[in-house]
Amino acid sequence: MPAAELREIITLEPRRKVTFFQATGPRESAIVNELFEDAAGELQLRFYCYIGLRGKEPGGPEEQAEQAQFDSADKGYKSALLSTLKRTRELLAQGKL
Repeated sequence: MPAAELREIITLEPRRKVTFFQATGPRESAIVNELFEDAAGELQLRFYCYIGLRGKEPGGPEEQAEQAQFDSADKGYKSALLSTLKRTRELLAQGKL
């Protein structure tokens, strides 16, 4: 089976936020990565998304499987987010951000 064509519209708010809108593909989604400083002045990454699967029942088995992928700590989106946050902190410490 060929891979689904995927197209995203990406908006950037420099030094603050990146939003990915999935225009085509199996998902209807907006994924947001937002940088902010917490009360202690530590750089944090807030990730949130609105997601659904085109042509699938809301909350059905396909969407539940997709949610499990988002939640996976070792190979899912959470792992990718933690890696992104670590690299962002490194670049900030080096004065490259």
